[in-house]
Amino acid sequence: MFKIIPLELETHFAEGTVNAFLAIGDSVTLIDTGNPGKASFQQLQSKLHTHGVSLKDIDRIVLTHIHIDHAGAIPSILETIDLPIFVHEQAQGSINTGLDEYQRVETFFQQFLTSCGADTMQHIIKRPFKEEKWRNISYLNQGDVIPLGGLPFKVVHVPGHSQSDILLWNEETGDTFAGDHLLKAFSVNAFIEPPIKGDVARPRPLLQYRSSLEKVSKLPLKTIYPGHGEAFSDHQSLIHTRLLEQEKRCDQILAILASGGKCIYQICREMYPRLQGHTVFLGLSQIQGHLDLLEEREQVSFQQQGSLVIYHLC
Repeated sequence: MFKIIPLELETHFAEGTVNAFLAIGDSVTLIDTGNPGKASFQQLQSKLHTHGVSLKDIDRIVLTHIHIDHAGAIPSILETIDLPIFVHEQAQGSINTGLDEYQRVETFFQQFLTSCGADTMQHIIKRPFKEEKWRNISYLNQGDVIPLGGLPFKVVHVPGHSQSDILLWNEETGDTFAGDHLLKAFSVNAFIEPPIKGDVARPRPLLQYRSSLEKVSKLPLKTIYPGHGEAFSDHQSLIHTRLLEQEKRCDQILAILASGGKCIYQICREMYPRLQGHTVFLGLSQIQGHLDLLEEREQVSFQQQGSLVIYHLC
């Protein structure tokens, strides 16, 4: 008998909790792992124990994406047991990276905040360099099929929230592990990320996310197990709601720019006045994504003023 068991784990992020899942059938698979650190790892082990499972019972770990609240416990797990890890190939450039890559990424975010008119010392979380040694990694691609708890799940690449986001979908049952691609409780942020090493242009995550939503809207999904919140169904209605929300944000930005050109931080202060400290980055990322969309629609344009970028209505 196949069953899916949610493991609700605490997180220090605004969402409050994050979901990992057990897929139990002919084998036992862990989908996502929760946050880094000893306390989070102990909580994960405790949740497993509650359901009569230990790490040695698990056949593999599959990650819906590599954000820290979903993949953060990997180092602690690997200190305890050697388990195969499966993740989308877009994560390859972010795993087991050295100091040079860390500095490249940090430089990108410093430049992004400066271009927004934000404070590089206050408006983003500073993450110290920490070397990690993941091993036994296999990379997934769109269309691959991987067993979860013994049942076949199809990999659907859905970049937007991050570059490595995937859905895991069983075509027979409609059961779907959605990570942070589809959340019923709140809107998903399509995060600004640096270009892939060797590329010049950064990804345009909101445009990617909208394309991913369109792709997923055509799939006959049934029960969706998200990275945050409770399971749900009727993903087409949710996708319609999220697209309407994006249009509303675009209208807000156009109204703000009607009084004259502004940098992204100025737009952020008007749209999200309650954001403070490092949470400002969430607003900057959200607004940049929508400006990318408006720029593609030829409704806004930008000018470079030194290191600052100013957006105007077309």
